[in-house]
Amino acid sequence: MDLYSSIFTRMSCRKFDMTPAGTETIQQIESFITGLQPLLPNADFSHKIAEPSNVKGMMVCKAPHYMLISGKDQPLRNTCAGFLYQHAELYLVSKGFAACWLGGVKSKQDNPEHIIGLAFGKPAKPEKRSAGDFKRKPINEISEGTDSRLEAARLAPSGINLQPWFFIAENGVIHAYYKKNPGGLIGKMYNLTDFDIGIALCHVKIAGEHEGKSFKFLTDEKHPQPKDFTYIGTVI
Repeated sequence: MDLYSSIFTRMSCRKFDMTPAGTETIQQIESFITGLQPLLPNADFSHKIAEPSNVKGMMVCKAPHYMLISGKDQPLRNTCAGFLYQHAELYLVSKGFAACWLGGVKSKQDNPEHIIGLAFGKPAKPEKRSAGDFKRKPINEISEGTDSRLEAARLAPSGINLQPWFFIAENGVIHAYYKKNPGGLIGKMYNLTDFDIGIALCHVKIAGEHEGKSFKFLTDEKHPQPKDFTYIGTVI
């Protein structure tokens, strides 16, 4: 299992081989998620892996499995969910699966605590890319200062590829910011930018582990905010 390499090869997949994963594979995925450390100590989430017949939503791609993620109201709920379950997406990629975040998919049984879904399965054709294939903003548009972990954050996936984050690196720490509202029609359509910054923070953590660096996330810091961005926390 190499989550770090998955950052640089993963791509969102919308065409899957509809053959379901076996029971043992599903158990391995569940075991991996159970062992993850949350972004905040008391962050609490649940999920279920549903079959196609048990989900609904607009613009839902056909996949053999959907991971439906939910959580009660709690501090930084969506950010903590993005951080935790992006580990799961990278794990799936490392095991030869492909995945796609879907804001519109949900269970056919109403769940007021539902956050987002993740379609996954074996890809219909190979779904990997090189770093040069990513359509992302250049590093100087999403950050100030220098830190090798920020390249992994730059490559993180986000809804409608908004990349709604900004990082300030100084003296070995990284201050993280995000756009609460992208504005315009997109802002009315999409409200999970706080989930996206959690995904990017997951990539920062994994890149740091690859370099032998520890990861601690603080939310009680006070820092000037770049224009149009909201401070969410600091990685030390």
